[in-house]
Amino acid sequence: MREFFDKAAKNGIVSYILNACALLLGIVALVCYLVSAEDKSQMTETFISAAVVVPLVIAVLANGAGIVFQHSYVKIGAFAMYFLSLVTWIFNQVGYIVNVFMGIDGNSFGFAYIAAFVLMIVCAVLSLLSIKNFNKSKQ
Repeated sequence: MREFFDKAAKNGIVSYILNACALLLGIVALVCYLVSAEDKSQMTETFISAAVVVPLVIAVLANGAGIVFQHSYVKIGAFAMYFLSLVTWIFNQVGYIVNVFMGIDGNSFGFAYIAAFVLMIVCAVLSLLSIKNFNKSKQ
């Protein structure tokens, strides 16, 4: 088992795996974000914003390009886009988040709503970790 991990680290495959996981989870985060717009209340609505969708789609495409090209700038771009989509999501949803925490009209966070938030964070972290090559032969 140790030989397998050493060989994988030597070939730099760990970076590929992390980037592929970020790509797949980014697609799931996008779907969860689109589904989370169905959570509607009387006072506030969750809504889909192009300011969140566009950076999220660009990040997923950058992860796909990062698998092919294995260039660190592409992976940094994917991280930056995931981070931008997360920040704009928080700014767009601040009214709904405050509404839920204050208990104004009895709303709660749906599963897709929480999943989109968590997956955007996970994708940003995976994109950042995939920048390191994990290649022992270059050390």
